[in-house]
Amino acid sequence: METPQISDNTLALAAAEEKAISPLQAIRDYHRAFMWCLWQSAFNSVGSVGGIFGGIAVGWIADRIGRRGSIAIASFISIGAVFIQFFSPSHNNAMLLIVGQFIANCVIQGLGSREDRNAYRIPFALQWIFPVILLIGLPFAPESPWYLARKERDEKARMVLQVLGTKDLDLHLRQIQETIALEDHYAAQTTYVQCLRGSDRRRTIIALMVFILQQISGVIFVLGYSTYFFQLAGFATSDSFKLGVGVTAIGVFGNLSALYSVNKLGRRTLFLGGMIGCTIINFGIGFSSISDTKAARWAEAVFTLIFGLVYQGSIGPLGYVIFSEVSSAKLRSKTVGIGICVNSLCGMLANIIIPIWTWLYIPETKNRTVDELDSLFEAKISSRNFAKAEVDR
Repeated sequence: METPQISDNTLALAAAEEKAISPLQAIRDYHRAFMWCLWQSAFNSVGSVGGIFGGIAVGWIADRIGRRGSIAIASFISIGAVFIQFFSPSHNNAMLLIVGQFIANCVIQGLGSREDRNAYRIPFALQWIFPVILLIGLPFAPESPWYLARKERDEKARMVLQVLGTKDLDLHLRQIQETIALEDHYAAQTTYVQCLRGSDRRRTIIALMVFILQQISGVIFVLGYSTYFFQLAGFATSDSFKLGVGVTAIGVFGNLSALYSVNKLGRRTLFLGGMIGCTIINFGIGFSSISDTKAARWAEAVFTLIFGLVYQGSIGPLGYVIFSEVSSAKLRSKTVGIGICVNSLCGMLANIIIPIWTWLYIPETKNRTVDELDSLFEAKISSRNFAKAEVDR
């Protein structure tokens, strides 16, 4: 093969042009590439957007048509959304984006070697199984006695309690009725603003922070980007998918272990231990990436697998336990709504805002002395230009 003719002048001119162009001009000139980057982030974040609207709507819907009706509507929406995914034309990313981890990774691993349309259509089709199963089972599922009592259908509620094996039907039904009356009494006096007043403010902050701490622990990286990270670390594509399956599989084991440890160790101890453990493991992943050896790559993979185990055995499930227990009874429904929205927003922030903020504000400080950094900050040099800026001594 002949050596290509390379002109130093051409490369220099091209480099100078790239450095001279402003970010806004780059977005205008390369708008297609810019939009593709946004789609890439959107695929990971659009579920969070749906979660926000779902969290706001589900309480209202469930109170009006019941829990069974809510599940039925969700199942039909899921079937319709998968229908759009399955029959959307190839490469129509906009359509895929509009509609929407162990089983999913297994399916992707099994079909990853295919090169036809079924490589992505079969995973979509398999999603039909779950809403169909729910719809088949719904006629045999009893309605919530709480919903029936709230609608003053007391005899129907009594029948459901009997089916569920309740021993003292009258006592249990009165308990439900009096609890509903108490909640209605509080609901007439409560607003979302009260979640931030008095002692309830502290309880609300605790309830919301458990979700924020979940996101900043690094879960988006491990559960959302682990397969891609394994590829960047040097693993073959097929091995990367296998390791991704391993991350979710070991996470399932962690979830099951939490059923025992959450009551044995307590919420505070387990959550704090999980945060400390995830922090140490993140350091392990970071230090392992310094070396480019095969042993270092496997160390990164092992640390990532351990992260999945520790997170799913502590922080992951505990967030929902603490969230539901720490909120006050009179504000629980409102706190739940706020919490779901905050959880989804944090996911969006982790997927989109954090990388953008890093690109805009994290400067390059390599090979810079203390006085040079002082001068650059004093001169208000853009973080993106720290590396190439010259310091006038």
